[in-house]
Formats: sequence, C-alpha cells, structure tokens
Amino acid sequence: MNGFPEEELRSALRALADGPAVPVAAPTPHAAVRAAARIRRRRRAAGAGLAAAVAVLAVLAGPWPPGDGSRTPVPAPAPPAGSAGPTGTPDVLAPPPDPNGPALGVPYPHELYVHCGIRSTKFAGRWWRAEPEVPEGALDPAVRMDAYTPGTMVLVSAVEARFVRHAPDLAVTFRPLAEEPPPCR
Repeated sequence: MNGFPEEELRSALRALADGPAVPVAAPTPHAAVRAAARIRRRRRAAGAGLAAAVAVLAVLAGPWPPGDGSRTPVPAPAPPAGSAGPTGTPDVLAPPPDPNGPALGVPYPHELYVHCGIRSTKFAGRWWRAEPEVPEGALDPAVRMDAYTPGTMVLVSAVEARFVRHAPDLAVTFRPLAEEPPPCR
C-alpha cells in the first residue's frame, strides 16, 4: 500500500470520519524514506567500488610511453640489488642513477625544501618552480617540521615534474625555470 503502514492509514481515516475534533498528524512514508536511504547507500558503495577499481587499474597499468601512440606499458625499474628500506623490505623507489638524466614516469627519491613554503626545487640538474606556489602557512605542520621533506619526484614530461609525499599527503607540480631562483627571505 504505497509504503504507508496500514495501522497509520486506518487511524487517519477514523480521525477524518469522526470529525475535526481530534487533530491527527499526516502519516509519514517510512518505507519511502527507507528506500531512499537504501538507494543512497547503494550509490555510495558503487562510487567507492568504482574509485577503488580505477585506482587499482591505474597502479596495474603503470606509466605509458608519451606521444608514440603505442599501448605497450613501460616496464617498472628493478630495485638495486640488496637495497632495503627502513622496514627491511626492498626499496623500489630508488632506481640507480641514470647518467643521461631521469626517465619519464619513474619515481626518484627527492628532498623538497619547505622552510619558506614550496617555491622551487632542483631536480635532474635544473631548477623547477612550483605551480602554484604553496605559501608556508598553507603547509601541514607535520610537513613544515623540518626544512626538507622526503618524497618522490616523477618526470611527467620534459616540461613537468611532480613531487609526491605520503603521510601527510602532499603533491606539487613543477615547471622548469631558465635560471636559479632567488633564495627565500
């Protein structure tokens, strides 16, 4: 019956038949409210599942070679033999230094200077500026604790690099500079 409890409908009809002497509140559509909540929960769960699936596919797909049109994934770099991170697990974020410069899409360990906010950094032998610059007050206090914060730098293209740090999360895009920037004051 349209989602209304039967007893509520009967009492409302009795009240109408007896006259206006007894005020009765309109019946609430409990079933409709429950159905709407169920739909919202299902949509949220589907959205979360979709986001998780996209994240897993992004990790599994890996970086693609830029601009050549092929769909062959770039192989992940092998960790240096015998290297281990602070937890004793092999450190896959530290590929051996490349004499020709960093490879596209490969994360390299990088210490980002954050004492005056995030304005610029030196990576791959040249200076880069943050876009947009991050003022000192906008940084998480856990990031500002030291003058340098560790993370990884990835060369996205010849004119774009990306710094990423986890716990607390921080991601900054950089563009190349023609010359060394002035020091912060």
